Amino acid sequence: MSHPSTTQTYKHILSIEKSEICYLQWIIESYDGMAVMRTIDPMNGTVEISIAPGCTEEILSVIEHLKENGSIHLTEGA
Repeated sequence: MSHPSTTQTYKHILSIEKSEICYLQWIIESYDGMAVMRTIDPMNGTVEISIAPGCTEEILSVIEHLKENGSIHLTEGA
Protein backbone atom coordinates (compact mmCIF):
# COMPACT_ATOMS: atom_id res chain seq x y z
CA MET A 1 0.00 0.00 0.00
CA SER A 2 1.38 3.39 -0.91
CA HIS A 3 1.18 6.13 1.65
CA PRO A 4 0.30 9.72 0.82
CA SER A 5 2.62 12.64 1.17
CA THR A 6 2.68 14.37 4.51
CA THR A 7 0.57 17.23 3.11
CA GLN A 8 -2.48 15.27 1.94
CA THR A 9 -5.40 13.76 3.81
CA TYR A 10 -5.41 9.97 3.40
CA LYS A 11 -8.79 8.25 2.96
CA HIS A 12 -9.06 4.63 4.08
CA ILE A 13 -12.21 2.59 3.37
CA LEU A 14 -13.10 -0.46 5.48
CA SER A 15 -16.00 -2.85 5.73
CA ILE A 16 -16.61 -3.94 9.30
CA GLU A 17 -19.42 -5.59 11.21
CA LYS A 18 -22.19 -2.99 11.38
CA SER A 19 -22.47 -3.49 15.14
CA GLU A 20 -18.87 -2.23 15.47
CA ILE A 21 -19.29 1.08 13.61
CA CYS A 22 -19.89 3.24 16.71
CA TYR A 23 -17.07 1.57 18.62
CA LEU A 24 -14.55 2.13 15.82
CA GLN A 25 -15.66 5.73 15.36
CA TRP A 26 -15.27 6.36 19.09
CA ILE A 27 -11.74 4.92 19.06
CA ILE A 28 -10.61 6.69 15.88
CA GLU A 29 -11.99 10.08 16.85
CA SER A 30 -10.51 9.84 20.36
CA TYR A 31 -7.19 10.54 18.62
CA ASP A 32 -8.11 14.22 18.57
CA GLY A 33 -7.26 15.95 15.30
CA MET A 34 -5.66 12.86 13.75
CA ALA A 35 -8.63 11.29 11.98
CA VAL A 36 -12.38 11.37 11.52
CA MET A 37 -14.68 8.59 10.40
CA ARG A 38 -17.91 8.62 8.45
CA THR A 39 -20.28 5.81 7.61
CA ILE A 40 -20.75 5.30 3.89
CA ASP A 41 -23.18 2.36 4.07
CA PRO A 42 -24.51 1.46 7.54
CA MET A 43 -26.25 -1.71 6.33
CA ASN A 44 -22.99 -3.16 4.99
CA GLY A 45 -20.68 -1.62 7.59
CA THR A 46 -18.72 0.41 5.05
CA VAL A 47 -16.85 3.31 6.62
CA GLU A 48 -14.35 5.89 5.45
CA ILE A 49 -11.57 7.12 7.70
CA SER A 50 -10.00 10.45 6.75
CA ILE A 51 -6.53 10.65 8.26
CA ALA A 52 -4.73 13.96 8.76
CA PRO A 53 -1.37 14.52 7.09
CA GLY A 54 1.45 12.90 9.02
CA CYS A 55 -0.86 10.62 11.03
CA THR A 56 -1.41 7.75 8.58
CA GLU A 57 1.06 5.31 10.10
CA GLU A 58 -0.25 5.74 13.64
CA ILE A 59 -3.96 5.45 12.74
CA LEU A 60 -3.40 2.41 10.49
CA SER A 61 -1.45 0.86 13.37
CA VAL A 62 -4.43 1.41 15.68
CA ILE A 63 -6.76 -0.25 13.16
CA GLU A 64 -4.39 -3.19 12.77
CA HIS A 65 -4.18 -3.61 16.55
CA LEU A 66 -7.98 -3.59 16.84
CA LYS A 67 -8.19 -6.29 14.14
CA GLU A 68 -5.50 -8.43 15.77
CA ASN A 69 -7.07 -8.39 19.23
CA GLY A 70 -10.56 -9.08 17.86
CA SER A 71 -12.09 -5.70 18.70
CA ILE A 72 -13.18 -5.19 15.09
CA HIS A 73 -13.86 -7.72 12.35
CA LEU A 74 -13.40 -6.87 8.70
CA THR A 75 -16.06 -8.15 6.32
CA GLU A 76 -16.09 -8.63 2.56
CA GLY A 77 -16.70 -5.46 0.62
CA ALA A 78 -15.13 -2.04 0.29
